[in-house]
Amino acid sequence: MSKNIVIGREFGSGGREIGKKVADALGINFYDKDLIDLAAKKSGINSDLLYQADEKASNPFFSAYLPTGTDYGTVNDRLFWTQSAIIKELAQKESCVIVGRCSDYVLEEFENCLHIFIYAPLPKRIIRVKERYLIETDGAAKKEISRQDKLRRSYYQYYTDHKWGSVSGKTISIDSSFLGVDGTVQMIINIVKQKWPDFEIKKAEE
Repeated sequence: MSKNIVIGREFGSGGREIGKKVADALGINFYDKDLIDLAAKKSGINSDLLYQADEKASNPFFSAYLPTGTDYGTVNDRLFWTQSAIIKELAQKESCVIVGRCSDYVLEEFENCLHIFIYAPLPKRIIRVKERYLIETDGAAKKEISRQDKLRRSYYQYYTDHKWGSVSGKTISIDSSFLGVDGTVQMIINIVKQKWPDFEIKKAEE
């Protein structure tokens, strides 16, 4: 039976990097923006439109509508519906790590699933964002963090009616600055081993 790890994250917390490293260490697939390409293939919608709508709430005034057959909705809606179906299909057939896309909500009924939220203090996130995106000032980095968090919060709360970042429904919330990225990765791996003693860690191909 497949075992899945879903990760929500604050912008600049290192959540994506942590998720990728966990997947690599466990020898399982990692899904993030790959889901957009899978959704484009499944829905037939142009991938450029889907990338623009990625993790953004539908806006009835500004979002494009796409009538197709019996389905009707904005690009954002169609992406969410299609990605949700893909996430469920993936979770049923393989063990994997999935980042964002309301995956904790989509898989809330799945028993073999760890629900993790990664956060970090703002000063630590500012440092990371400045380094990662080559932003020169603290003020500009803080503004980008606020913008991205707002987008993620709006997206999550629009499609789930749950509070973004809440401990409700989470297996664990982790401050990534406490142990650092690699320490947080090891913590999650230890949790996986404790929760699923029979989890078979695949060795990476040499």
